[in-house]
Amino acid sequence: MELYFLSVGYGEAMVVLDGGHCLLIDGGPGVDDVAYTQPGTIPAVTFLKEKQVERIDCMICTHVHNDHVSGLLEVARQFPVDTFWCNCLHADSPAAAVRTAEPVCDHDLSMRLFTEGLRHWEALVACLHAQGTTMIERTATDDFEPLWDGLSIRLFGMDKTRMEERRRRFAEFCAETDPERQLTQMRAFDSTENQCSLACCLQTADGWKAFLTGDLCSGWDERCAKDDFPRAQVLKLTHHGQKDGMPQSLVDACDPEIFVMCADADRTFNSACDAVCLRAQEYLNARNRATQIYTTGLLENAFGTQNDRIPCALRCCPGAAADAYFSEGSL
Repeated sequence: MELYFLSVGYGEAMVVLDGGHCLLIDGGPGVDDVAYTQPGTIPAVTFLKEKQVERIDCMICTHVHNDHVSGLLEVARQFPVDTFWCNCLHADSPAAAVRTAEPVCDHDLSMRLFTEGLRHWEALVACLHAQGTTMIERTATDDFEPLWDGLSIRLFGMDKTRMEERRRRFAEFCAETDPERQLTQMRAFDSTENQCSLACCLQTADGWKAFLTGDLCSGWDERCAKDDFPRAQVLKLTHHGQKDGMPQSLVDACDPEIFVMCADADRTFNSACDAVCLRAQEYLNARNRATQIYTTGLLENAFGTQNDRIPCALRCCPGAAADAYFSEGSL
């Protein structure tokens, strides 16, 4: 089994390849995003083609922010997807809300990113419906469940009550006819979307684990206090390694050997911030572990180049240290 963290700019896309199986968790920004003009970046759809993937067993969208959902659209257009999981399967069309928000997007970055996410979300759902994909909204689970023979997954995030409330709030701003109230409702929904993100822990048959947190940066103290909370060799820090992206309870409970942050080379929004990197370094030093702290947009710093190409993905495998993947293309 190979787990890849793709360099998609400010965003996240993670791919698990295991024999003929493929799991895709988030897709980064859309394929036309300016992020992919940066050396060492690669759209998820391009990476899957280079790895000669034929179909996606399971596609997971942790939440509807642009830097997680938008790149999934082109993947769905070019690959058959057996199953799609999301934090909340919103049935209402956000098209009217998107039109309301468009005039403010030029001077409101947060609203622009949310609006782009909503636009791509609606197109993604339509595409998956058209190809007959099984679509399921997922909440937190109490134990691991099999994805396929040799790989299982446990989910963390909302419970059913909160998911139903989330779906109701989405429907409210989609149906609102007063523009000012609609914008207010959209901003309120957007401000808590990270708190409703899906997170997951992957486990191989021999017990190797990787904890992938999405943008879920709250509620970890309570989750980690439970006796069955899993330890993991790999921990992808939440929210791109921003200041709120390294809950100490999560680190202590996972006790990882490898830290990963999904952020761009410019460390937009203070992602992969110095304070978090220092804390991760101190954690590994205190346990006499090798320094394995990686940021997807800064893989050249850790691995150099190969034939003048910057690595476009971090590869983690059970029983092996992290390595880099160099794109065969020129991206």
